[in-house]
Amino acid sequence: MEEIKDLYALFPHVICVWIVLNILGNTIKMTFKIPSKYIVWILLLVSIIINFAFFKVSFESFFIGFVTFSFSVSSYDLVKYLYRITKNK
Repeated sequence: MEEIKDLYALFPHVICVWIVLNILGNTIKMTFKIPSKYIVWILLLVSIIINFAFFKVSFESFFIGFVTFSFSVSSYDLVKYLYRITKNK
């Protein structure tokens, strides 16, 4: 039960890193002409590095970094495709 409480304590950290990754991804996309497939890898690397900096190098910090990255990319795609759907109607 303690491990579940520890995961809930990380939720504000996940939200903060999610915001940073969305801003970084949009900035990279607008300023540099990097293909989207490389931006995804850059964001994954940045997410893992941020989590390793805050929580020492461990499997848990790697997992939280991957979850944060996944949340960031999926939410960006959700907003992008939702905008396309509403624009076509």
